[in-house]
Amino acid sequence: MSARRSSIVLIALAVVLVAVAAVVRLVVAPYATRLPGDTDQRVEYAGTATVLDSEALRSGDTAHALKQGIPVTVDRRVRVTSTHGDTAVLEDVMTVHMGKQALPSAKTYAVDRRSREGTSPPESASVEPSRGALSSAFPPHAARDDSYTYYDATTRSTVPVHYTGSAQREGRTVNVYEIEVSAPVKDPAVLEPLPAALPKKLVAGMVPSLAPGTRDRLTPEALAALADPVPLTYQGRSTLVAHIDRQTGVAIDQDVHREIVATVSVGGEPAALLPVSVLTFGVTPGSSEELGDKAASAGLFMTVLTDVAPLVLAGVAALLLVIVFLRGRRGPSGSAPA
Repeated sequence: MSARRSSIVLIALAVVLVAVAAVVRLVVAPYATRLPGDTDQRVEYAGTATVLDSEALRSGDTAHALKQGIPVTVDRRVRVTSTHGDTAVLEDVMTVHMGKQALPSAKTYAVDRRSREGTSPPESASVEPSRGALSSAFPPHAARDDSYTYYDATTRSTVPVHYTGSAQREGRTVNVYEIEVSAPVKDPAVLEPLPAALPKKLVAGMVPSLAPGTRDRLTPEALAALADPVPLTYQGRSTLVAHIDRQTGVAIDQDVHREIVATVSVGGEPAALLPVSVLTFGVTPGSSEELGDKAASAGLFMTVLTDVAPLVLAGVAALLLVIVFLRGRRGPSGSAPA
């Protein structure tokens, strides 16, 4: 093969390598960050619970109506059940273990596999109305601002997500986001076991033990105006603090506080009576370590795709062009020009 022909081949090969580097960086890498179709992640939490003792409440023993500080563990499984192009159907199952009692809660979402935000579901799929909001996962390289919203399944409301800064978890840099929810409970599965009303006599007996704001509103005149039994509504209040791996979007650590509060309407405005359930829990150290390892492995893979592979390909292309240049400098006979 002549020197000229081999130079042409090297130049062509260099161009191909640059094109491949661009494809890897701009096409393959973003595609690889889509939510995988085989996603199946388990997380363990531990904490405490406060629950309502219905029998004590019905008997008028309001002093012992709440059982507090009950140890609980929480198992969570988030898995993709099907994919439809850029849409994934995601099942999020959370089971609270309290003694021998297990309380499962399952929700299904249709999410965009790139942004992780809710999107239009495929036909025949019944999902939560979370369109445009995060629900079970953050995307890789999540924005460090307040641009996201979060869908809360208990209240079926969408609330802002606040970015509060960065931190370190399991040797990884994480973005810290805080989410606060306060809205009426709308999930039928949550409302079904809760009492729809209480006898007025029982409500009147609770007044001395209520918070000052509610106690001041439930005057004898206000109590007299209430129906008997007194209708109840429920308010869902939650605070979530999520530590999200900056590169991969893996939630390495989370702190969750959720409560459901029974309320009565006084003068057309809700007045809190008492919490019927309070859950406070966080990711266990063992589970956090596993999530950190997962983030490290996924992060290494992403670094190879987005940085290392394109740089190596571009470097080889540059080396080939240097060889062609040096050949040109030496001239056709192989000797350097005078």
